[in-house]
Amino acid sequence: MRKLVLMLAIFFAMIIPNSIRAQDELRLSLVSVDIWPEYDQPAVLMIYRITLAPETSLPASLSLRIPSDAQINAVAVVDPIKGLVNTPYDNSIQGQWSVLKIPTNSLQVQVEYYIPLVKDGITRHIVFEWPGDYVLDTMEANFLRPLGAESVTISLPPIDTSPGQDGLTNYRVKAVNLAADQSFFLKIDYQRNTDALSISSLPVQAVTTPGPDTPGHVSMTGILPLILAGIGMLLIVAGIIGFVVWQRGAQGSQLVKVRESKREENKDEFIYCHQCGKRAQPGDIFCRTCGTLLKKGSEN
Repeated sequence: MRKLVLMLAIFFAMIIPNSIRAQDELRLSLVSVDIWPEYDQPAVLMIYRITLAPETSLPASLSLRIPSDAQINAVAVVDPIKGLVNTPYDNSIQGQWSVLKIPTNSLQVQVEYYIPLVKDGITRHIVFEWPGDYVLDTMEANFLRPLGAESVTISLPPIDTSPGQDGLTNYRVKAVNLAADQSFFLKIDYQRNTDALSISSLPVQAVTTPGPDTPGHVSMTGILPLILAGIGMLLIVAGIIGFVVWQRGAQGSQLVKVRESKREENKDEFIYCHQCGKRAQPGDIFCRTCGTLLKKGSEN
């Protein structure tokens, strides 16, 4: 009987796919979790940066438990050329957990989601739990202190504090050599007298000081000659137009004078009857109205 059981065990071990056995033995080198409350939403932004062990056979399938009330923002893998690339995943609710099944061809996976922020007046309360899905070499939790937050208390002492995202203070907590099914808890409390988001309260600053080589920057030294050349062309065109207008005006005045002179000349050639005053036509000897003999030239 014992031989039969042993033979069946060997048989099933042989027919189980290697990928399933590899999944059971999956090990994580690093899980870095960013905890950003009240940053860009009135909630807690959670960012998991997961690094699989170097000996992991790819492709692999990662099963990750996150809170069931989480609102998933993004699931991505790190491509060596393209960087972070969104990847498909399956999501199922199992009690208090939402289970993400993520196929990956990369050793680096990133998951982002939001969870509700617990508020009690001005006091905020956050609980982070790693349920221990895999053997984990190093766990890092990074709490980004919101702008204006005071009286910060963390259940595990931070190993250091440093400037974090947008200059906000970052508290780093670390744990090592976590076994499979070994949970990791972190409780954070702080007080804040405002509901304003950190990102909306930060001053806007330029990433770099604009210089001559900055894309989109226009140098006055380069465009000044063009501006002067344009002004010169406008002055030349205006001068030409003014000269043409003046020339036409002068010619018009000359024409008026010529016409008036001709009128005067024509007027002097007219003959009027010294008897009745009627104007005679050129060549008339007698007035066509009264028949009087017309006088010529100066006599008229």
